Amino acid sequence: MQLPDFKLERYFARYEFEVPYLLSSSDCESFSVRELLQLHESANKQLQDLWLGYTESNGHPALREAISTLYTNTLPDQILVHAGAEEAIFNFMH
Repeated sequence: MQLPDFKLERYFARYEFEVPYLLSSSDCESFSVRELLQLHESANKQLQDLWLGYTESNGHPALREAISTLYTNTLPDQILVHAGAEEAIFNFMH
């Protein structure tokens, strides 16, 4: 299957690390691991105990459960998790 170029990705590939200011960025501000762990007092232990590996293609069940608590009428099996915004936008558009 031949898909057209993803224009947003091509744009970022060209300019993301070459310009002094990127006003169209879709990601959040970068953190060091130290800064991230300082946001929560038990984060260091949680990170040390975190299992890393493949999971269900629609996202880890615990993550989908946590996301569903942010909404009043959404169940975990209605949540689809992507590795990044570009993947989600691509799926939405196709």
